[in-house]
Amino acid sequence: MTKHEHVLSNGYTFLAVTAGQYGTWARATDPMTAIRNAAEENGYGNDGKILVMCVYGKNGSVGCGGMGGIYWEEGAEPTPIGLFTVTPKSITPTKKGDANKTHENCEEWIEKVLSDIRESLAA
Repeated sequence: MTKHEHVLSNGYTFLAVTAGQYGTWARATDPMTAIRNAAEENGYGNDGKILVMCVYGKNGSVGCGGMGGIYWEEGAEPTPIGLFTVTPKSITPTKKGDANKTHENCEEWIEKVLSDIRESLAA
């Protein structure tokens, strides 16, 4: 892949990050490729699945922290795409119980990211 193959003509990209303390990330011009590449780089774990977060944002202004999670520069807030449960054969929105009983589902994750964005804008 060349340096900018993951960047759309508008300067934006899809960033996918595996959930957990130590994970992997990938960027692509579509969310499914970014999600699949991050999952494959990470591996699927003992239960054959991994959770992957995905956002759409300005290339170079959204990223993955050293201990996981997604960060963004002020004024370049991303659009949350979702939290997905990924296996070698499927990508589906995360449901309650996919990771554990208390882990957020896809919709809750989107709401959490939007809340974080609102907080950052209010600061």
